[in-house]
Amino acid sequence: MTKLTRPGSRLLIWSLSIMSLCFVVLVATAPEISQLFEVRTANAQNTNAPSTPTPRRALPKPPSGPRGFEKYSGKDSSSRLIAAGATRETVNPRRPVAPLEGRAYDTRPFFAWEIAPGSKAYHFAIYEGDRDKDPAARIVYERDLTVTEMAYPQDAPPLKPGTLYSWLVSTPTARGKEDGVVARLVILSGAEAAEVQKALATAGLTSPKTSPDRLDQARVFENYGIWYDALGIASDLAQNPRDKEALAYYEALLEKLESKPE
Repeated sequence: MTKLTRPGSRLLIWSLSIMSLCFVVLVATAPEISQLFEVRTANAQNTNAPSTPTPRRALPKPPSGPRGFEKYSGKDSSSRLIAAGATRETVNPRRPVAPLEGRAYDTRPFFAWEIAPGSKAYHFAIYEGDRDKDPAARIVYERDLTVTEMAYPQDAPPLKPGTLYSWLVSTPTARGKEDGVVARLVILSGAEAAEVQKALATAGLTSPKTSPDRLDQARVFENYGIWYDALGIASDLAQNPRDKEALAYYEALLEKLESKPE
């Protein structure tokens, strides 16, 4: 007599066979699955990690290398050292955020100075010649402001390339006014201006349109020791709080002028 297999037993046998086959396949493909998981995990980590900035183009520099800016010693305002903006720890009222003897490429430079605590008004004046050596130097342009920066206006008398100028900021006091440090400025001319013009043209930065290109233009000016133009561009770009690179550059640029208290 033939022994019949119960339907329930047959289903159990098929189920066990399928499970055994799946187990064999899983064991055989375990290394590949593990590698795939590792790749996907690595990709997810890379996606979440901050992106590395793309290296910028090589920017022109003077043959002797970047000129940079000297720091202000704070001991002798008549020396050739830099009168920088205040350190983060100390406020130096009305002090120019600029070299004591600086250079500009644009004939309408950007000026900035330190705040005077408690003062809501500033008087800016730029002179032809050295105001420190000649108190009677002719005023080229003056203006009252309530802010601590100013782009030289289009309707102001033009500044002449190759001419020495000096500028200062004063604030009103109960006795009249109090003057800040005098900073001297020369607009580039002749061979120096031509050298910078060529450098900008070589880098394709004569008339930059995008923020990254404008930032590169500021770096070229910095390389050539042209403070006023570098600061003007950096200050403008740093107005955008989402432009982290511009903000970092602006802070780093200010640090190049700051002297730390001993």
